[in-house]
Amino acid sequence: MVDRLLLLHVILITIIIIFFLSTLSCSIFFTMVIFTSKVSAELAGNLMVLALVPPSILTVLFLNKGVGKLYDRLHVKIMNSPLRK
Repeated sequence: MVDRLLLLHVILITIIIIFFLSTLSCSIFFTMVIFTSKVSAELAGNLMVLALVPPSILTVLFLNKGVGKLYDRLHVKIMNSPLRK
């Protein structure tokens, strides 16, 4: 059972990392395309730092809404499943 819980944690962490990296790459890409071509180099650096904010907020919302419910359901299912080796 411990192996199943460990696997559950590893899978959920992997999903969260992939979600964060994909939203981060999209945010940085759109910031570069929309804003950095029309502004100075100093302001472009500040805009790249601001591009980190939306992925962080979306990841926290994803953790609270999606992953929390998924973890609860899968944890109960693992705990109630019969042990077979």
